[in-house]
Amino acid sequence: MKKSIIAAGVGAFVVVTVMLCTNSNGKMYQKQKHFDTVNDVLTQMEDNKIVVFDEYGMGKETGEFKECLSKRKRLTDSQLNFNKIEIEKVEELDDKQKELIIDDYNKAQQRLSLPYKPTKIQPVRLQIKSTPPEQYIDNDNETSECTLDLVMVDEGEGMVIDYCVAQFNEDNDNGARRHVKG
Repeated sequence: MKKSIIAAGVGAFVVVTVMLCTNSNGKMYQKQKHFDTVNDVLTQMEDNKIVVFDEYGMGKETGEFKECLSKRKRLTDSQLNFNKIEIEKVEELDDKQKELIIDDYNKAQQRLSLPYKPTKIQPVRLQIKSTPPEQYIDNDNETSECTLDLVMVDEGEGMVIDYCVAQFNEDNDNGARRHVKG
């Protein structure tokens, strides 16, 4: 009798585990758009809100913005807490700057238990004006200037953001300390 109860319990556990693992209607956002170029991603970011607040006051990324994010970023959080951004300038990076951004990206990847090795990596540096999420706006015209380093990768679903580092220009530390948002 004890063996049959243990066998039934193990069987039920296996069935429940399989059902949970194969649930295709999970909470992860399913990507709808395919971005062929970095400019497509930047246009999507600039044309849409990034963070909105739900009825409980919780900030969440919009579906339009999640289209720009890698699978890892869609599962976790982009940590870009802006309402909207206006791209002032896409900086032309020299080889040394590209290498530094990619090295930072690779260091952040090494901290992960299952690091992702993309085949195509493209660093981008943006000068942006951003507005904070609506819940935090005291003045409708409140904007911040920010330098945003992004690493775009191709996961097979087009170009997406897999890494971002923000430096608010009021920091005034000449880029020595950036806010890593791997």
